[in-house]
Amino acid sequence: MGAGAYIGRVGSLAVALGVGTAIATGHGIAVADDTSAGSSSSGSSASSSSTSSGSTSSADTAKTAPSASDPTSKPETPSATSEPTAAGTPTATSDKPPSSTTTDTVGGVVVSAQTNIGSSGSTPEPAKPETTPEPTASATAAPTTPPAADPTTESTTGPTAEPAASPATKKSTPNDTVDTASTPTQSSSLITTTSASTAETQAPKAESTVEVAAAPPTVTVAQPVAMAMAKTAAVVQVSAVTPTTPAPAAPQSPLEIVGNMISSVVNWVLSPLMGSGSTAPAEPPLAWSLLAFARREFDDFVAAVTGGATAAPAAAVVEPTSLTLAAATTALAQAAVSAVNVPAFPLPGAQLSPSTQFVQWVTGNYQTGNPLIADTLNRFSIDGTDVGVIWDNGMVDDPSTPYNEHQVLMAFGDTFSGANMTGNWRFNVLLRSADTVLSDGVTIPNGEWFNGNMFGGTPLSSPTTARQIIHPDGLPAGITLIPTAGVSIPTPGTQFGVTQYVNFMSVTNWGAPGTWTTNYSAIAYSTDNGENWSVAPTSVRYNDPFSGNGNFQQGAFVRPGDGYVYSYGTPNGRQGYAYVSRVAEKDILDTSKYEYYNAGSAGGWFGWGATPSGWYKNQPAKASAVFGQDTGACGVANPGNQVSEMSVQYNKQLKKYVVLYGDQFNNIVMRTSDTPQGGWSAAKVLMGQQSGGIYAPMMHPWSPSTMGTGTDLYWNLSLYSEYNVMLMKTDLTKL
Repeated sequence: MGAGAYIGRVGSLAVALGVGTAIATGHGIAVADDTSAGSSSSGSSASSSSTSSGSTSSADTAKTAPSASDPTSKPETPSATSEPTAAGTPTATSDKPPSSTTTDTVGGVVVSAQTNIGSSGSTPEPAKPETTPEPTASATAAPTTPPAADPTTESTTGPTAEPAASPATKKSTPNDTVDTASTPTQSSSLITTTSASTAETQAPKAESTVEVAAAPPTVTVAQPVAMAMAKTAAVVQVSAVTPTTPAPAAPQSPLEIVGNMISSVVNWVLSPLMGSGSTAPAEPPLAWSLLAFARREFDDFVAAVTGGATAAPAAAVVEPTSLTLAAATTALAQAAVSAVNVPAFPLPGAQLSPSTQFVQWVTGNYQTGNPLIADTLNRFSIDGTDVGVIWDNGMVDDPSTPYNEHQVLMAFGDTFSGANMTGNWRFNVLLRSADTVLSDGVTIPNGEWFNGNMFGGTPLSSPTTARQIIHPDGLPAGITLIPTAGVSIPTPGTQFGVTQYVNFMSVTNWGAPGTWTTNYSAIAYSTDNGENWSVAPTSVRYNDPFSGNGNFQQGAFVRPGDGYVYSYGTPNGRQGYAYVSRVAEKDILDTSKYEYYNAGSAGGWFGWGATPSGWYKNQPAKASAVFGQDTGACGVANPGNQVSEMSVQYNKQLKKYVVLYGDQFNNIVMRTSDTPQGGWSAAKVLMGQQSGGIYAPMMHPWSPSTMGTGTDLYWNLSLYSEYNVMLMKTDLTKL
């Protein structure tokens, strides 16, 4: 029999590798190459590129907010065909909303969250939205009449003033001293990863070294692992071992070979189906295990052919700190995850498209290493939230105070203190930041409780609880009130000389996937940097089909400095188009003063019914779609058709107006225009739908490209699977 006895085992090997890898990774490609660097990268590639498909991937992404009235309706839920998970490492996504439909009952109202294929919630009953305002040492009563913007106060230098670099004593965190991990150096016999953090200049630069005697497959160590290696100063060595040469082993019987082959195939196929295997994409340890198995089987075969025997390893003669390469890397990955407590997907710095990468979490119960980035559960009782509309508060810093008055304000939608959308439920909350260095994330200062300081991280109802900022003020509340746009306007004579305005929608029902119904949209305003808010009755737009106000239920503001605020609108849901209106800054709270843009039409025979292009005052029904409406057999399939949550700003680097929104495929797309009303360019895709479901791209007003100081555009983005907000970065030169 000799070498012939191993023919069956080689066949078993091929079947096991092919079937096993197909099941573990989701595609039928088996690779067993000592010299390839792809064993590690292929797993991560499969993880990062997983997308929604088929019936589980709707074209529309979730609008996550509690739902009522119809517990059987299933609003949209983004799907995730696979969640990348470090082998043997629990992820932070285990307590997040599942894709199945669950509901909460709050005060007799059924609560759920809008998703793109269903509803998600939890059976525990959340508390009703709190309404207790934060007591302040020097309480300022909300004005009984809305502040009027000074008509003579107009910016002539651009949409917003550039934020000056904050003094060191006012910077939320020394972000500019935080360094990213250096690129790992790799070779066939030595893998060295170094990482230096200039925020810890007192400590010597840490280095981690993994040595192996034989040349293994080249492995790319992920950046978070490299960082963990540097932080722990781990030195892991695998010592060379001199093996002994045992007597040649007797070949297996044919019956045993066939039995092994059948057992291997059955185990590979059925284990995931029986719940004992993982259906997540293959991680590096699995790939290395397959390669090790392949090497052993082929070594046995060659040994049989040549008359030799495979060397059996000697007894474990290793140093106390020694580990196998796979075990060492797995241990370091687990240490990295436990150290930062962030989801496995996406990891900070992950490139999610050729132009766009994930920077860091803005909200969530994540300890990122910087106590002022995320960690919002411990600081503000925010475990989950979404949207994250962001705008410049328009103030000038006072150097004589210990805090920075010039901030960005961020308004969020339905907010929960517990996992799976449970606990203390607030319709909306506000966070503040003075961080001008965005490359490592957005720092948010801690709250200021009962001391009269209105520049802390959030308006509070307790020392560690963010409170709801917008209430219905006598209007119908619906089932939630969700902010969709924000802007600041100078108002001399008010407390800080500037007033904040937030457009919000009152949702009354979650419908079919990608649809919901609103009562109305309206504008709330604050004269104390977002601490206290009032709703202006003159700003209410009821959602009726005849007036045209139904096209302005969700909004976006841009203030270019020409004396107008341009207000973009879409109907409720995600299947509509975008329209634009404008109003003098001082009249922003009076809908009767708005003008609506119509692109014009040629009319019928002899020009009958023609509409000249232009602005029509107090005629919202005259507004025509400015983008998101592509018609024809080919047009409807173009990226950018249909408009969901959006943000608009003037970009000084491009010298154009820019809009970001989600389209009918859940792509995040960008269009540009020379004027607020258009014509708008064709849509460019910044990134496609991601595992977990993405929506609500909200541009940061202090992005380098927005300020004209660089080419990067930063923006908030909601991820439904985590029900939290991320900071993204797009390099505009790569579009």
